[in-house]
Amino acid sequence: MLSKAGLLAFLALATLLIAGCGGGDDTASSPPASATATSTAAPVSSASSSASLGAGQAESIQDAPFALNMTQPVPPDFRAAYQRRALIAVQFYKEGQDPFYPQGLQPDVKVQRSMESLSRQYPTIEFFNYEITNPGFAETSEGLEQGEFGTLAVQLGVGITPYVVTLAPDGDQYVIDNLFQGYTPRAVLSQALYDLSATEVESNTSDIDVVIDQLQLTDSGGGLEYITISNQSPREVNLQGFSLRLLDPQTGEVNPDSVGVQINDEVIIQPGESASIGRLPSVVDAEGDRVEGVFEGGDALQLAPGDQLALIDSGGAVANTYTV
Repeated sequence: MLSKAGLLAFLALATLLIAGCGGGDDTASSPPASATATSTAAPVSSASSSASLGAGQAESIQDAPFALNMTQPVPPDFRAAYQRRALIAVQFYKEGQDPFYPQGLQPDVKVQRSMESLSRQYPTIEFFNYEITNPGFAETSEGLEQGEFGTLAVQLGVGITPYVVTLAPDGDQYVIDNLFQGYTPRAVLSQALYDLSATEVESNTSDIDVVIDQLQLTDSGGGLEYITISNQSPREVNLQGFSLRLLDPQTGEVNPDSVGVQINDEVIIQPGESASIGRLPSVVDAEGDRVEGVFEGGDALQLAPGDQLALIDSGGAVANTYTV
């Protein structure tokens, strides 16, 4: 049992501890901790120098230079967007649940859904999504299959997934505008994409959000039988005046004088729907339906595996790309 002196000493010590913890009537308090930890991203210039970029960090707070090493295999559509100096958002995710993940189950799914829905709000940004276990085994970019990312994850220093990077052209190089590693709330991602979309660049990316879902070649000659295009924008889109052109693999640019496909029919696609356009009005698409319009020039394309086609809007800007 404590003596009176011991009890007084104990009460005095308790009072000091309470005061030191901000108790009582003291209104001063420490600022709330940020919901997302931050650190400065390390500069990135090649696959050999970028491996530490994602090590143990959740978000970058300072732009970091980035140069894509195009001598290594990287997705052709990503390379084309980079060469075209487009605004870019890249996400790496892992499929399935991980019960040992420190931030709960299915963080990859939550971030992936957020990015998918947000992509419709920012059509001037080119979005790329890659499953982290699918790098492929190609030695060149053209050898990568759809969805394979080659060395891109290494070049971006991808660590724990989900992993989101936004990139913007800056002078004669690119910079990493924002980097998020681990679960990131939708509002934070939205703000980062809003900031990225506000970047003033001379990009040739269309503000019409349409995607090539399928491309069917003719039985011989590498001509184009039909294409299926979906509308991901919140308004209807008329494909009349759109065209398909081959991308230059060295520059990622489109030569407007090159052989291509021209859509002259009025083909209106409602939001969330798709339409097929063929070389003949009698062509039947993968769903067993006749095409809704025809294009000109499909027989002259002479496409080969690895070729990249750009869907060009009526104003001459790139709306989407597709690798054959």
